[in-house]
Amino acid sequence: MTATSRMIERDALDWLVRVNDPDFDQWDAWDAWLNADARHAETYWRLAEAEGYAVEALKTAPRRALPMRRVKSGFAFPRRATIAAAVGALALGVAWIGWSSRPQPWLVETAPGEHRTITLADGSQVVLDGGTRLAMDHRKPREVSLETGRALFEVEHDEAHPFLVQVGDATLTDLGTIFDVTRLQDGARVSVSEGSVQVDAGSARTVLNPGDSVVAGPRGLEHGSVAPEDVDSWRTGRLSWNDERMAVVAQDLSRALNRPIDVAPALTNRRFSGSLTTTASPTDQKRRLELLLGVRITEEGDGWRLEPLRAP
Repeated sequence: MTATSRMIERDALDWLVRVNDPDFDQWDAWDAWLNADARHAETYWRLAEAEGYAVEALKTAPRRALPMRRVKSGFAFPRRATIAAAVGALALGVAWIGWSSRPQPWLVETAPGEHRTITLADGSQVVLDGGTRLAMDHRKPREVSLETGRALFEVEHDEAHPFLVQVGDATLTDLGTIFDVTRLQDGARVSVSEGSVQVDAGSARTVLNPGDSVVAGPRGLEHGSVAPEDVDSWRTGRLSWNDERMAVVAQDLSRALNRPIDVAPALTNRRFSGSLTTTASPTDQKRRLELLLGVRITEEGDGWRLEPLRAP
């Protein structure tokens, strides 16, 4: 073992002991250390797993009488070293039970306009769009919750341990997939580039294949389609829609342009197909959107409102 490996292992053991402390509150520092180097996370979780195996072994090991030491009085006492080992094992078991039953939250957030890629313990990757918040628990590495924003998932498939994404009231189950998920104001949108995704929203269920898209919300499951190559086009500053409701288009634009964008009721359910880049200046972008969407854009403070060209 190299000096660097020994240092990482010492640090990992130190973090493991600290995380086991019921009063531990340095989750951000722990998360930063785990993500600073791939060897950090590998070493930490290897040691944590070994600890768990040790505790399980102690639970199932047959009971054995402790070695006794005779003293002149005729009484017998357990050897001091054996007692220390037993106490240490008991403490380890208690610490493990407390640690393994306690949530280990991991929250990843991006600022408006920022993209960030994270690699999970199983090798799966998640690309976060700007203004996105993803919540995870290190105890459940294949379960995540998209609280706000948009994310692209490239999942390492494991039939025995399905990858789950919770987004609003919908639960997505990976069936071997690259898929895009957007948290909407009143639901979620899912689009699949490769593989399949099972979507459960209340009592409704559907399976999406490459090129399939669905919006899950108060209106139920609204099925649509998307070119597989367009599923992740937002990563390069291009937004694409195919027969999308204007209310959803506005939410995509709001996130991409980092400004509130409201929609007049008369336009909410209008359908739109097309694409545009999001790199133009605000003034040019406004003119382009008016022409592309066939709307009039009025300014409301820092935001925009999409209005019909003519009053209904």
